[in-house]
Amino acid sequence: PTQYLTSQSESNISEVVAPMVGTFYTSAPGAEPYVAVGDEVGEETVVCIIEAMKIMNEVKAETKGKIVEILVENGTAVEYGQPLFSVEASEE
Repeated sequence: PTQYLTSQSESNISEVVAPMVGTFYTSAPGAEPYVAVGDEVGEETVVCIIEAMKIMNEVKAETKGKIVEILVENGTAVEYGQPLFSVEASEE
């Protein structure tokens, strides 16, 4: 099998993916967004909410690092497994 080499900058990028189908929200109604590009997150950091069947489900980063990109617009419908955030792993 062919091994594809990725540059160092890409190899430590992981994605936070949608754990369910629903509507993506960057914050609770009327509140500040949970995270912004450049924010440091930990495994337990809540990064967004996905509303499914009128239930608000908090989504945690499940990784440690820095948010480098928000891949979904607020209020957008998302699919199971869809990437929501790109996170650059912190050096440990």
